[in-house]
Amino acid sequence: MAFQSFTSTLTPPELIAERVAALRALFDDLAVDAIIIPHEDAYQSEYVPASEDRLGFICGFTGSAGRAIITRDTALFATDGRYTLQAAAEVPGDTFTIVSTASAAEDWRKAHLAGLRVGADLSLHSRADAKRMADAAKDISIVPLATHPVDDIWPDRPALPTPPVRAHPLEFAGWDTAEKIAALREDLAADAVFISAADAASWLLNWRGSTVAHTPIALARVFLPKAGKATVFVDPATVPADLANALDPIADMVSPSDLIETLERLSEGLTVQADPAQASEAALLAIERGGALKEAADPATALKACKVPAEIAGMRAAHERDAVAMVRFLTWFDENAAGSTEIQLAETLEGFRRQASSIDISFDTISGSGPNGAIVHYRVNETTNRTVNDGDVVLIDSGGQYPDGTTDITRTMCAGTPSEECRRAFTRVLKGHIAVARQRFPEGTSGAELDPLARAALWQMGADFAHGTGHGVGAALSVHEGPVGISKRSRAPLKAGMILSNEPGYYVRGEYGIRIENLVLVEPAEKRPGEDKAMLSLETITLVPIDTRLVEPSLLTPEERAWLDSYHARVHGALVGSLSAREREWLEARCQAIA
Repeated sequence: MAFQSFTSTLTPPELIAERVAALRALFDDLAVDAIIIPHEDAYQSEYVPASEDRLGFICGFTGSAGRAIITRDTALFATDGRYTLQAAAEVPGDTFTIVSTASAAEDWRKAHLAGLRVGADLSLHSRADAKRMADAAKDISIVPLATHPVDDIWPDRPALPTPPVRAHPLEFAGWDTAEKIAALREDLAADAVFISAADAASWLLNWRGSTVAHTPIALARVFLPKAGKATVFVDPATVPADLANALDPIADMVSPSDLIETLERLSEGLTVQADPAQASEAALLAIERGGALKEAADPATALKACKVPAEIAGMRAAHERDAVAMVRFLTWFDENAAGSTEIQLAETLEGFRRQASSIDISFDTISGSGPNGAIVHYRVNETTNRTVNDGDVVLIDSGGQYPDGTTDITRTMCAGTPSEECRRAFTRVLKGHIAVARQRFPEGTSGAELDPLARAALWQMGADFAHGTGHGVGAALSVHEGPVGISKRSRAPLKAGMILSNEPGYYVRGEYGIRIENLVLVEPAEKRPGEDKAMLSLETITLVPIDTRLVEPSLLTPEERAWLDSYHARVHGALVGSLSAREREWLEARCQAIA
């Protein structure tokens, strides 16, 4: 069975209009004038099960970031710069005002929500989000709803999948749950901590799951006191007997349906630490009814982000296997791209990953040729599927889930001879990628401080890209994880053991897209003479050639050429022994020193 489907999910505009009208018909009974529909589920996850995609149901959007606000006579759909083109194609503009900047969304709210009673299911909003809603328009009233009303107008809403949780082996995790609990308790600045993010709970429990497509999290939360047994909020029916028995000495299991009541009871007389950016407003209100709340970052998320040696070894091994799959695909691409479809490209790459022992993909493959490559998070389907023409620029952003690691890589190729304009733009993107990859920086540096390095070469040509330069990546877990990133808003400090993406891009609407993405490991840098500060550096762990046929060498400095040549020498040395004669020949050509 394929890891992904390409069935068209475009919802007819008239059906969207009917759904919006049905939702408005509930306003009087709910005593509201508007309703907010977020993308997130009760775990505040970026990727959600089909049963929780209320935003997609109400407006047709299939991306991973956005929200809608529907009033009695107007409606807003807001997303970010990654989804500007996608939203315009999927969300009917005659029903929704579509915006992709925070300022435009704020202007709409001020103009349309003043004095209104706005309904919100507080289990679907973090406290930080709830505060932003209240601050956005001081004269609105947020009306808490017991459940989300979209569920009442969704007759064929899918059931929440309940596949069994599985153990994440100690050889890949590096330390067991008892050790992780002890580490969390050691620095806990409260009587207890509520770990609300499913990926953090999965890491803590050394569990993995398959409820969410391509994201191997177990849907669980954890209440951990300083002493005594923890409480794990998870559907007991999804936990096999061996895992339940192993958990029993250290934690009790409670159904998620009893979360609010149990949190209130467990918090009685205690100060409970919880992350307002991750925990739902409904959960934090329950804690406050029982005890006192200490708002602070989730310590499990911070520990998880700094991979231990076993996790780093697993990620390296997974990236080597994934690189073999990518090289086989790129060899095939050079021979077959022109005349193939975007779906054929994605299916072929998935097949090579399966041969490399991938157990899933890490997200739906972005396979965009020509103008579709300019849609940053383009998801090909049977309706949009395009045939690659000779000379087309093709952008493939993809990744694999392996038992020991998670990968994420973007390569931009050309089915034929690239134009001079394209080569110069590609080289500008490459210069930004190399600038980040080569940079040494002192401890305490944030991703926001590195982000301009990725953009400087593009700024010189009057261009930029409307997405972050990089995101954190989990170890055999979510392909997007906090708390770090490389972007204008990423303030968390980079620390040794963190793994992030490095992916600057350039997009020409209606023509092509360019992105170059590798994953990098933050590690201590070797001290140089005269340095008085501890420094960090980035090791690139993705091992796949960057297509030098798209490079304009005259735009590269000697240092940039040296980085690229050194990178390709590493790639060749790591992979050559795992390939066929034809693939080795291709690799040899692609790893030659740049002319």
